[in-house]
Amino acid sequence: MIKGFAHIALYTTKFKETINFYKEIFDAKEMGYFKTKTDACWLSVGDDILEIFNEESLGDGAFKHIAIECDNVDNLFEKALKCGAAPHVYPKDIALALNDKVEARIAFIKGINGEQIELFERK
Repeated sequence: MIKGFAHIALYTTKFKETINFYKEIFDAKEMGYFKTKTDACWLSVGDDILEIFNEESLGDGAFKHIAIECDNVDNLFEKALKCGAAPHVYPKDIALALNDKVEARIAFIKGINGEQIELFERK
């Protein structure tokens, strides 16, 4: 079952300024910070999550991927591949140490236009 967007990822070279912008304008709340290849932060914006990365490779204001929340990443990953998507990151378990620990199973596919789509299943 598809539950909706899990989060939207925004890449910027103005990391702290971007966080403060969303907090001030949209009353976003910091959920916590984590690190992948770079520093990242989750902000709750209403009922949604904005994931901000301190990254310049895409240029400021670039949305790198969307994340679709589902109840079975592995099944949806296989279904997507059968429908023409390309594998980008195979299913794996993650844990993010935010204010509340977030455990999930994720995978990434590339859509038929090359767009990155994260499949996200909370544990």
